Amino acid sequence: MLRNLFLLLLLGSVHFLAAQSGCPGCVVDLPVLPADTIFLGTAPAGEASRYYDEDLSFRLPKSTTPVNATDPSIPAGLNIDEITILAVAGLPPGLSWEASQLIFPVQEETDGCVKFCGTPLLPGLYTIEVVIEARISFITTQTAIAFPLLIEPAQSIGEGFTLVNSTGCGTVTASFINNIPSGGNPGFSYLWFFGNGNATTAENPEDQTFSSPGEYAVNYEAIVDTAGFFMTQVVISQTPCTDLLTRPDLKFDLFGPDGEYVFTAPIVSNATLPITYQVFIPIEEGNYELHVIDDDGGIDGADDLCGIINFNRTLSGPLSAGDLLVDITLIHPVDTIRTVDTITVYEIPAQPSLVIETEAPYCAGTTLQLAASYADGLTWYQDSMLVVAATGPNLTVDQAGSYWVTYTSPAGCQATAAPVTVAFSPNPSPFTLSQNGNLLRMTDEGNLPQDFSFNWLYAGEPIPAATSLLLCAEAAGNYTLIILDNNTGCSALATIAAEYDPNLACSTPVEDPIESETWRLYPNPVQNFLYVDGPALKPITLVLYDAFGRIVAQQMLLPDNARLELGFLPAGMYFYQLQAASGQTEKTGMLIKS
Repeated sequence: MLRNLFLLLLLGSVHFLAAQSGCPGCVVDLPVLPADTIFLGTAPAGEASRYYDEDLSFRLPKSTTPVNATDPSIPAGLNIDEITILAVAGLPPGLSWEASQLIFPVQEETDGCVKFCGTPLLPGLYTIEVVIEARISFITTQTAIAFPLLIEPAQSIGEGFTLVNSTGCGTVTASFINNIPSGGNPGFSYLWFFGNGNATTAENPEDQTFSSPGEYAVNYEAIVDTAGFFMTQVVISQTPCTDLLTRPDLKFDLFGPDGEYVFTAPIVSNATLPITYQVFIPIEEGNYELHVIDDDGGIDGADDLCGIINFNRTLSGPLSAGDLLVDITLIHPVDTIRTVDTITVYEIPAQPSLVIETEAPYCAGTTLQLAASYADGLTWYQDSMLVVAATGPNLTVDQAGSYWVTYTSPAGCQATAAPVTVAFSPNPSPFTLSQNGNLLRMTDEGNLPQDFSFNWLYAGEPIPAATSLLLCAEAAGNYTLIILDNNTGCSALATIAAEYDPNLACSTPVEDPIESETWRLYPNPVQNFLYVDGPALKPITLVLYDAFGRIVAQQMLLPDNARLELGFLPAGMYFYQLQAASGQTEKTGMLIKS
């Protein structure tokens, strides 16, 4: 139930989380809302390489009632005591955040805000993980919620073109927007060099892929040849025309390719050569004629034609016709736009290696160390959950699960280690030790591992001669039995503060029969039936142990039935106890089964 509650709380509100540093001053700006509700404002998508600065306001619920309205499986009317933001991972490199507060005692304060700021380095659809803790009454639950954050490709706008998606990790596919479009008109030409070995003269080139780390210079050139040709200057430096008593009065007439009149220059009276005319006349395709004239208008006659100069767009400069010398200047304005931009492909870092540094065995109740191959820039995960505050190269683990680590390079490129599965083997079942006389043994041998070994210790030191789960105490003090599961390497131990009675013996030398003042067991060694003789009308219980201290036979013996069948036992050495009805040990000893 709580997880569903947190999911509803955070599906929107996690958008304001990033890195709690360096973005102070957010302002809470909420519309009119009910006191107990869930609300989160919206934040626009970011753009790589462009500064981002936005405030986001939110309201958290006081109870589960608003949650119940959208998820009836959650009971209404439960008061939420506190919501805490613990950690965030996966934010685009370069983006930071700072919230108005991190701990919300929601019965007192539900409104907050956060400021996102910074310059995202790389575009992409990022999965952000937010770790929160919520407390309802005495229940505290921690969970992580993932949400996507879109950082759109950066646009670098130059005079000639706009570069879309200029940076990336491993491989970058960039688009190019021509800022000098032809609009279908003639007179435009283009040349692109992309730096990846490709070039084109297309007006709108295809997307280009850059698949190796490095910097690529994109060179663009646009030639705009749409202005045409213009006559800007005419210099008459020599003419055959003369007047009788004075210098000629000169002018020129200009005629187009079809003989049409275009222009007449002003008359220069008594011209002293050279004469320079500054003009600005469009020149179309075809041949033009420039007529140089001695203006003799007036009472004494017609004008004199000094000569005709033929020219066109490709023929200009100093030209002559007989003794007439004219220098015609034509200009052809061509606009050349050159723009250079850079595409940067960052190297994807090598995949981190993740190893278990601690030597086996890995047993319940112990810890182990995971070690990553990078020293910093790390984010740790356990079973898809962010491990809060773990950023170093080592992680101490005390829970089973699947662990991995993600490394983020200074450029913002990431690589994730292959998961490592951690399992802790169970220890042997706990047990206790009991004492009968000077004989020490496990209270319950039924839960021993299938394949096990053991060691006895006295005062912390091994007892070399102890080769059985039954031990005869030879002095008072602390005795410890360690049970080792040979399949897992895990162990359990128990310690007993034993007393010692020098008047009690733990065993009887092997003889035939085994006798004491009141009890007699025979034959020894035994093959099928063991007989017991003792005081008349005194029932006794015979308990037989194998070399590991396990009970292999137990029977109450009565005066009229003092025989025990042992033919089913394998050959070997066994220990026995004769116990009175009160539980007191009457006799202990050793028995050989042949």
